[in-house]
Amino acid sequence: MLRLPVLSSAALFVFVLTLAAAPAVDAQNASSERVLRSWVDDVKLDDGSDARWIFTVTYDTHAGEYARTITDDSGVVIERTVQTTSLARPSPEEIEMARRVIFGDAELNALYERADNPELSGGFVLQREAGHPCGPGSRCLQFDMFDVDTLARRVDRIRYVVVDARNWTIVSNDFNPSTDGNATRFNGNPSPTQ
Repeated sequence: MLRLPVLSSAALFVFVLTLAAAPAVDAQNASSERVLRSWVDDVKLDDGSDARWIFTVTYDTHAGEYARTITDDSGVVIERTVQTTSLARPSPEEIEMARRVIFGDAELNALYERADNPELSGGFVLQREAGHPCGPGSRCLQFDMFDVDTLARRVDRIRYVVVDARNWTIVSNDFNPSTDGNATRFNGNPSPTQ
């Protein structure tokens, strides 16, 4: 027969609090890692056998790191790569949250509401050089706010907007992509890996 020690009410209270706090700590740590994309793929292994691998791309908002993890269907990690830059497309949840941030800005919301046929599209990842708010470790999303004149077959730009999806703030409410776009060797911006 299993005998359990008798605990005082104070010790029992501390024990219960410890158990209750454990999931909260795990949830807090888990909340810093956001799943951007996950998919399952059937692969052929070197020995000719088949396996099912699960690919998951995450972004850790605290560390500013992107991870690509491959596990087998039993959860064993096969490969994990971590980097501070990624052009992984935003999740639908990230797009929705960024839209809330944009429409929560009084100036941007007023510009949108004044337009005849306004639209907000995009959510393209913006990656810049070190030292820039959208540099390595960041997760910036770029949106295009415009007014569509269907009869004139014209689109009038209202604003380009950049949202920091790491802390859900607006980096720029009047962004100029021709001078401040993604860092590439073609537009003169330094490489984001330097």
